[in-house]
Amino acid sequence: MLYYSLGNDITAYTTDRTIGRDGAKIKHELCAEGARFFYPHQVHTDRIYCINEAFLTLDAPQQKELLEGTDAVMTDIPQVILGISTADCIPVVVYDPEHHAAAAIHAGWKGTVLRIVEKAIDEMAKSYGTKPEQCTAAIGPGISQESFEVGTEVLDQFCNAGFQMDDVTQWMPNTRVREQPPMKPHIDLKEVNRLQLMRKGIKEQNITVSPIDTFTDERFFSARREQKGTVKCGRILTGFMLK
Repeated sequence: MLYYSLGNDITAYTTDRTIGRDGAKIKHELCAEGARFFYPHQVHTDRIYCINEAFLTLDAPQQKELLEGTDAVMTDIPQVILGISTADCIPVVVYDPEHHAAAAIHAGWKGTVLRIVEKAIDEMAKSYGTKPEQCTAAIGPGISQESFEVGTEVLDQFCNAGFQMDDVTQWMPNTRVREQPPMKPHIDLKEVNRLQLMRKGIKEQNITVSPIDTFTDERFFSARREQKGTVKCGRILTGFMLK
């Protein structure tokens, strides 16, 4: 497990492939055997769900239905373990110490284009009164710029959505040397999301960015490295528990 120092009253974490999404193991690692544990089924959208007391009174099938198609979860309730799944995508945790609330955000490239990080911060402001300048944030393990080779159609989607891409894009030799074009864009997804955090008002010094590249570090799952055809790879979780 990796841990992030976001404040005294929150435990923010990332699992490795030995733990993955195993709720029992996560509770054991967090010394929180009695905590409630949830993660959504993600579909690369900008849908955000707030875990409140009413949600906790529902039965498991109802809870599962409400978390379907969700890519960010938030709460201000202690002893609730939340997490989002990744295997190269960028995980982000935001903590509001004044209102004791936090969000876990799944920012793949599609969610990043949709500005899910910015929208999650806006939703925290609506739900809890969060002021971004008082928040801390962590960007967890995810694919690096060097490993994230994309087609120009992906770069075009960022540009069409109003992102300034020059400083977060490098053109590198095509790894499929027999294919054209000879050079392809590599996007720094971690940096794009860091800039979104700062754009909403979170201070640069309050943002932690993991240097881990999930594509090259085999302690973590990587869809790009491991998922081929019908062969699926696992997922890690990044999230938090409020104390």
